[in-house]
Amino acid sequence: MGRRDCPGSVTIDLTERNNFGILDHYVKLSSAAVIFAPMRVIKNGDGSEVIFTLFQPVDMSDDKFAEDAKSVEQDLNTLKKLMEETL
Repeated sequence: MGRRDCPGSVTIDLTERNNFGILDHYVKLSSAAVIFAPMRVIKNGDGSEVIFTLFQPVDMSDDKFAEDAKSVEQDLNTLKKLMEETL
């Protein structure tokens, strides 16, 4: 796995580069909690679809989960914008 340190005491471990469109990653928080985030890129015609699954940990409140989901949505919208700009 590749490791990337991010601002704010978060570490992300990425799956190794592969030809299958698998971009799974593990997000380790400053609390030592680790969140699994599966992600796939699947070819669709002339483009691709990105599939991201966000799991709600059993000890996470619904409000915190909604906050995390909003953050992921913003990140995915940024990815979409960047990919469309390169076409």
